[in-house]
Amino acid sequence: MSRLMRCLYCGVLQDEPVGAKSCVRCGGELTFEENLHTTPQTSYIQVQMELDQVQAPAARNIERYVLVTLRTPQKVPAAETVPTTTGRAAMNFSAVLDVSGSMHGAKLENARAAVRQALHRLHDGDVFSLVLFSSQVECVFEPAALNSDTRGEVEAALDKVRTGGMTALAGGLNLGIEKIHAQKQDTNLVLLLSDGQANVGDTDLEKIGYRGYVARQQGIIVSTLGVGSDYNEALMAEIATQGGGRFYHIAAAHQISAYLTGELGEVAALVARQAQIHLTLPAGAALMPLSAAYSVRQNGGEAIVDVGDLPADLELEIPLRLTLPAQTQGTKLSVEGRLTHLSPAGNTLEAPINRITVRFVASEGFMLRDGVVEPVARQVLAQMKAASVLSFSRAAAMMPGKAAQQADVALNTVRQYAALLGEQEAEEEALGLEMQFSQMRAAPEQSKQVVYAAFSLARGAKSLTPEDD
Repeated sequence: MSRLMRCLYCGVLQDEPVGAKSCVRCGGELTFEENLHTTPQTSYIQVQMELDQVQAPAARNIERYVLVTLRTPQKVPAAETVPTTTGRAAMNFSAVLDVSGSMHGAKLENARAAVRQALHRLHDGDVFSLVLFSSQVECVFEPAALNSDTRGEVEAALDKVRTGGMTALAGGLNLGIEKIHAQKQDTNLVLLLSDGQANVGDTDLEKIGYRGYVARQQGIIVSTLGVGSDYNEALMAEIATQGGGRFYHIAAAHQISAYLTGELGEVAALVARQAQIHLTLPAGAALMPLSAAYSVRQNGGEAIVDVGDLPADLELEIPLRLTLPAQTQGTKLSVEGRLTHLSPAGNTLEAPINRITVRFVASEGFMLRDGVVEPVARQVLAQMKAASVLSFSRAAAMMPGKAAQQADVALNTVRQYAALLGEQEAEEEALGLEMQFSQMRAAPEQSKQVVYAAFSLARGAKSLTPEDD
């Protein structure tokens, strides 16, 4: 019976080859993947690290991309669940709703219905608050533990909601975060829904996004729902990125309930908190994230990637740019590490991260595509295009005059990287990305779909299927 083997170069896990024991993808050295001895500290999250190109020319500084894939289970082991009757941590949920004039009619009715449905999904004892914003900002239901009485009070507050005025989005976000702080729980979610442009109070994308970042550092997840075709998708994606949450584009009002309750369910079912990737780097190496959603701190030979909180049944790809200093021919530089996180029960768990290796070969005759691991390069390219879309959207919202320059930079970056897959493919990929940028400029609805797809890929967010609508 064959045993699984791990490539020490590209990192792929594969069945034991017949005959010569070399990697089926890159030809690298294989080692048997031993069954790890499980201890109370062993993580239930699966981790794999892969490398996009296993060879490099000697005597040159080089860049390679590392792809770390995390897979979370549908359920955590019983020993790691929260010791409560519900099996999950207590939750504080602040719903922050736009009630400006443009929300009149079906949007408001569906937003009300979504909150009512959320109330049924929350457990007795969970804390809830309701913040409304238009030209003014108010909390119409102060943070309180849910029970039959308080649920009735929320229903009464919802019945009184009326639309009108402009959009003080930043004020609504600030108040929603403030209300979470009033009664913080183990799990804390601010969910902001809007169909319009921020036009009252602070409207600066970076400043509003930074408020989400601060909340994330304080243990609060901030997610956003954009409804229709008139909201600022760059702003909504920025808030969610900085807030450690997810951004959703809702094309039609009747979908609001599905998305709002879906995100609430995702956060309620967190299987890991404060997840971090710890990688041991060679001397002189540096690691940078491709996505703004993940920060990297480096201290000497260790780099720590902050991943954040992880929901159940998730596959998340995290691309990282690895810079290596010039080496002599024959040198091999390796990276390996571990994943750490807290379980719902509060225990610190750890999973090893396999080794990947770059081998430096003679510069003479080295070709661009030597040692390329095509499946990994394609995954990295997809993530690179998603990051380019998000960067272009952000630039267009903040500095419209410089959006064209940002587009040129992104196109050149994608073209150069896609050349690892062939010159024709490089031109096709650059052309496809350029067409996306053109569509984003020309059609607001198309721009929102493109940004939503890019964000979902970068953050591993789940998209609703037509059956879910």
